[in-house]
Amino acid sequence: MSQLGGTEALALELAQAVDMIMQPTTTQQARLEAYMACERFKEESPLCAQVGLYLASSPQFNQQAHHFGLQLMEYTIKFKWNQITHEEKVFIKDNAIKMLNLGVGPAEDKRLLHLKDALSRIIVEMIKREWPQQWSDLMPELSQACNQGEAQTELVLLVFLRLVEDVALLQTIESNQRRKDMYQALNNNMNDIFEFFLRLVEQHVTAFRETTSRANFQQAKAHSRVVEMALLTLSGFVEWVSIQHIMSSNGKLLHFLCILLNDKAFQCNAAECLGLITNRKGQVKERKPLMQLYQEELMRLIYSSAMSSCSQSPADVSGAGTPPTETSIEQEHNFLKKLNQVLNGMVQQLVALWGKDETIQRPAHLEILLECLLQLVQHPSLSVAHGAALIWQLLLKHENSSKDYALVTYIPKLIHTIAPRIVKLPYPTNCPAASNSSRRPTEYYIILEFDSEEEFALFFFRCRTDFLEIFRLATLVQPLITYGYCEQWLQTRLRLAAVEQQASNGSSMSCSVLDPIYLEWDALVCVLDGVLSRILLVAERPSVTAGLRLLEDCIKLETTNPLIYSILLSCISALFVFLSMSSCQLTPNNCVAMSGVNLLPRVLDKIFRALVLKPPNELEKVQQKSAKNLRRHAASLLVKLAHKYPLLLLPVFEQINGHVEMLLKDQQHSHQLCRLVSTTLQESLILISNHFCDFERQTLFIEHIIQEKRAEWAAFGEVLKTPLNFIRFVGLDKSPEIMLPEMDPCLQNRSRLLDALHVVLGVVKRCTWPDDPDRAQRGGFVIGCTELGNPICRNPATKHVVPLLSHILALMRVLNEMFTPRASAALSEGYKKIHGMMEHEKKLLMGICAIPADPLDTTIKAEPTPFEKTQTFLLLLVEGCYHLMGSAGPSLGRDLYQLMGLSDAIITNIFSCLDIVPDYRMRPIIRVFFKPFVYSCPPSFYGSVLVPLFAHLTPLMCERLSRRWLYISSLYESGQLNGEVNDTQEVLEDQLNRTLTREYLDVLKIALVGGQIGADHSTTANAMAMENEEHSMDSAPQSRAAQSALLSDIISDLGGKLLRNEQIGNYILLTLLRAIAWNDGMCNMKAVNIAAPVMRFLAAEPHLIDENKAVSAFTAVLQGMQVHGQHEANQSGLITLGVQFYELLRPKFPILTEVLQHIPSVNAADIQKFDEKIAVAPVKGNKVDRAKKDLFKKLTAQLVGRSVNQLFRHEVQIANLPPMQTHNKTLIGAVDGNIMDSNQNANLAQLFRTDK
Repeated sequence: MSQLGGTEALALELAQAVDMIMQPTTTQQARLEAYMACERFKEESPLCAQVGLYLASSPQFNQQAHHFGLQLMEYTIKFKWNQITHEEKVFIKDNAIKMLNLGVGPAEDKRLLHLKDALSRIIVEMIKREWPQQWSDLMPELSQACNQGEAQTELVLLVFLRLVEDVALLQTIESNQRRKDMYQALNNNMNDIFEFFLRLVEQHVTAFRETTSRANFQQAKAHSRVVEMALLTLSGFVEWVSIQHIMSSNGKLLHFLCILLNDKAFQCNAAECLGLITNRKGQVKERKPLMQLYQEELMRLIYSSAMSSCSQSPADVSGAGTPPTETSIEQEHNFLKKLNQVLNGMVQQLVALWGKDETIQRPAHLEILLECLLQLVQHPSLSVAHGAALIWQLLLKHENSSKDYALVTYIPKLIHTIAPRIVKLPYPTNCPAASNSSRRPTEYYIILEFDSEEEFALFFFRCRTDFLEIFRLATLVQPLITYGYCEQWLQTRLRLAAVEQQASNGSSMSCSVLDPIYLEWDALVCVLDGVLSRILLVAERPSVTAGLRLLEDCIKLETTNPLIYSILLSCISALFVFLSMSSCQLTPNNCVAMSGVNLLPRVLDKIFRALVLKPPNELEKVQQKSAKNLRRHAASLLVKLAHKYPLLLLPVFEQINGHVEMLLKDQQHSHQLCRLVSTTLQESLILISNHFCDFERQTLFIEHIIQEKRAEWAAFGEVLKTPLNFIRFVGLDKSPEIMLPEMDPCLQNRSRLLDALHVVLGVVKRCTWPDDPDRAQRGGFVIGCTELGNPICRNPATKHVVPLLSHILALMRVLNEMFTPRASAALSEGYKKIHGMMEHEKKLLMGICAIPADPLDTTIKAEPTPFEKTQTFLLLLVEGCYHLMGSAGPSLGRDLYQLMGLSDAIITNIFSCLDIVPDYRMRPIIRVFFKPFVYSCPPSFYGSVLVPLFAHLTPLMCERLSRRWLYISSLYESGQLNGEVNDTQEVLEDQLNRTLTREYLDVLKIALVGGQIGADHSTTANAMAMENEEHSMDSAPQSRAAQSALLSDIISDLGGKLLRNEQIGNYILLTLLRAIAWNDGMCNMKAVNIAAPVMRFLAAEPHLIDENKAVSAFTAVLQGMQVHGQHEANQSGLITLGVQFYELLRPKFPILTEVLQHIPSVNAADIQKFDEKIAVAPVKGNKVDRAKKDLFKKLTAQLVGRSVNQLFRHEVQIANLPPMQTHNKTLIGAVDGNIMDSNQNANLAQLFRTDK
């Protein structure tokens, strides 16, 4: 058979195989066989390119076969280019250019986009291997293709787009040298390339308008497609090219794009391209030219495009004239979102440059921009309005723009526009799907953008937060304007509420959080709080008299609706700042100040009446819940006021205390107050008492609070001896059932136990000594000085809390012993799963965002079952215990740490049964208790308290974590944990193990090198949601600060004591070294950052390091490279650590060289060179020489693992070409239409040149 005949036969067989693969009715086995046949042909056949060309160019085949043919040609170029002959390369190149000149169907036919893209890929793959050195006439060939028509021009533009993506945007070219060659060649010819693009845009926009006016719509579509493609291609260039190319011809490109913003056919693409330009980063000289966009002509073009699109609204559907289609509304909506990006970039450039030097001043036509932003923030779409609001934030935050007279005049309009948008919107589920005319415009856009209520709720929460931020920022600029708006709004709402109250004649009113009245109140409170939270930060403050009058109006309004009452309390909370302001002006003749003094008792009376408010219908569950929420709100408000304004409440402390005492003792009301509310009220009193500045008075008050609970704890003594006694006491040996509290003694027992714990917790958390050393001295709080001369203060609660610690520790021991087999067997059948994690704990651990909900909403939570109530009780008990002991360290101070036998008591109780306590119960022991306990320990008690605790805990944690990581690794290896599984028990265990490991490493860091106790809390949520296996480090490389910490941290005094203790030091080192290679990127980085100073310390003390430890440490780094080396952030730290270890240990332990020799395929000469580098005196300090790091990286390159997405990837190899030579560039005139000089690099070997 001739070669042509063989090619035809193979093509037919492959076409049939492709049809079988794409046929929906094909069986799975047949599809697999056909697929494997195609893959084998690609891999093995020498006729790959020829058959591909036949499939791609023969009209007898369908589109799928055409596409597969193009793929075969691309495969040959990508993977076989270095093996095929010169003639085959010429054959592929000539035929590819021929197909380019013929085109792949009309430009306007978007059904052929996949074929056009595939052909452009073929050209680009050849360019990546031969241009510019060996394909100097590429640009003339592309230019010639453009002259063939619109279809060919589209293909050429696709070639440019894919090329710039690979070279500059995505940088996917495997050979760095080739990428640099092409990058340089593109830059050398950028003037001509940009001129070519601009000429295409101008030419085809003109042709589009002409053909449209002649009603030749088919041809108009072709021109439109070329313009669209040209703008897309330009978008690939404008992010990274020099600003001079963008601004060439006096900013011609910017003018073109602004004009196209007003053309419906091209506005989206033009806005996207312009947005990339305006959002460019760089130095001032790169940004300055972009201020040209603030010229009046361009500003008016942008403004008119915004106004034109804003006028297209779903509201027009029911209006007169031709209504807009859904497609056109969606297109306008997308355009406005892109226009927001343009304006955001423009404003970022403005605030970055304004005020930097004298040449950049206020734009003359800033008002046009402000009016445009105001119109956008008024748009019914929340997305568009939110985007505009973020731009307003930029202007309000900037020092110069926020003071601009034009912006100041827009603030009233802005806040009048923003305020109504803060009112919560329900997801419009009840709107008829078919009838768009029945929907309000905002509802239409909500349906258009959000597929579910949860998705919309998350967006609206973020959106509302940013709208409120505008009020806060505007208050710093124009406080009287924002306050005046709030004042008017609140007065109006109070008048209406009074009218509604009279109209209802005292009858029961609705308690729903979805009522429009409540939603407006809720928005008003948010705005009022936002404005008044900034009022003390400005010099121009509103009248105190007016503020007190508003506060009085809120007090006067009477309501039995718990929701409205709760809102009034929130208003009082916000307005309380005026009482504080009036108290600062307190003089006998100051009427304003005296009125403030008179208002304070009425405010407190309003709060206390909320605590005893009876809903109109006490038997209705919804109203019961609303009243309960109100009581919690009132108690929390009292704590907030006591925390923020304690000195204001101090003179009326006795009255507040009397009210609280009466409420707690009055049998009629005390049953309404849940124990949590009672404890909260007592906490507010403790906060005020902290300002007695009298130790004796304060300690007597604390004794008064605790004395009742002292007897309770004593009564629990027998209960807390064994877990079985505890189980019987709280009713876990009985079946869960619904009973009234007075009928079930176990319910009362649980309540008593929880109340006793929370009272002590409240005292420990809230009670403290004065901040001012002089007041502390005068009040009798100071009992001595530290070695450094700092005063040592005593806590008034110490002598009352310390006697109760034995009972609390016994409770913590019992809670741990609940996991013993004997205790588990004593549980009733209904409570066998009582120790399982609650759903909200699982979601928090997995990083699942909770849907924002109104805390006053009584419908969001279903009534819990008896089992769930008991489970919540146990969780509150566990968390309360660990929070109490965790707070005791910083609160009680030396008085706690100097207790005799403290470390033994902690080991016996808190650390009991740790081998059987599950991970989720281990976490609060480490994070909530042990971390602050270690952090707060005075240095004089390191040896007596912390060293014994670490001696007990470090071996347990090392063994536990090692065992858990071994188990998790086995799950990954067996396939039980993978990316598709996300809700199994194994996934939960994996995440728990990762989180526990990170938290334990945080404790080790605080103990060994010190640090802030809250340093990691801000990243906890992100950490929990982080990686499974391979996606662990899709993050930025280590920051310079992290690198600096790695090199500069030194071991603390406590760290020195721990590391010098042989047992503790060995287990800490073993844990850190293992953590380096555990399959968690964040654990790896934490361990690396601690291991560096630890090894420096050990190496400095000869008796602490031996050959075995040295080899283990260095091997751990190599294992870490094997597990995490593919992630740049981890690799950077590991390389630095490896070099540091080698520098420290190699002189004493030459065996480390043998460890390096065990690396697969390692070069002995490189090891020798590395040894020689290490032998040179190290750089001053702990800094690691760059050359050493490069050598170590080269040595360990064979160890570095690969991500899953790289494991089975076919290697693409691109050979480097001879270095580029510098030639004088000859620019092409606009007449011949060429893109660049065809003689560039003419002296190089011409791979595609054929002699004729």
